[in-house]
Amino acid sequence: MCKIPKKLRGMQMSWRWKDENKSFEIGKNFIIAPPWVKTEKEKITFVEGESFGTGVHETTISCIEILEDMDLKGKSVLDIGAGSGILSIAALKLGAKKAVGFDIDKKAVLECKENAKLNSVKGLDCFRADSAKNINGKFDLVFANIFFDIILSMKDDIDRLTDKGSYILLSGIVWEENFTVKSAFERLGFGVVKNLFLNDYTTILLKK
Repeated sequence: MCKIPKKLRGMQMSWRWKDENKSFEIGKNFIIAPPWVKTEKEKITFVEGESFGTGVHETTISCIEILEDMDLKGKSVLDIGAGSGILSIAALKLGAKKAVGFDIDKKAVLECKENAKLNSVKGLDCFRADSAKNINGKFDLVFANIFFDIILSMKDDIDRLTDKGSYILLSGIVWEENFTVKSAFERLGFGVVKNLFLNDYTTILLKK
């Protein structure tokens, strides 16, 4: 078993790291691994917590695989329902210059901030908010890996926060609601780039 570095002792690490040093690849470029494990691939690691986004869920995996095929260099990102911050962290590691993430859960915000430090990424701003109504500016890419009804409730704000040429990456959408969500954004002027049907959920990439 690997020895935990002194600077990490006492930190509450993810449940995955408590009993074993299990690591697993995600996408083409990333590996999810404990902080003390050295890897050749780009590593993402987490503090212990209850926030969604540890890299094992099919919606998270599909989003990261899509991000890897995009040119994110110098782009600005908005992460709606950021959870652990995994999508923002991946985007920043892939070249994005700035990521703004918010979540309704205070614990998720704290974990997102700590995960940014653990992963040595700069440009990630995590804070608590109930919706995107108080967010201002324009973003090149908007994530929303949350329940479909919440995505629909924020569709007008997502439209407001994007410009022509911006992308939105939506996931957490069950099969039965895929058409409803897709159609709602098509009516706002977005076109479907990718529409993936996973085991239980779907992921949609759209461009304005």
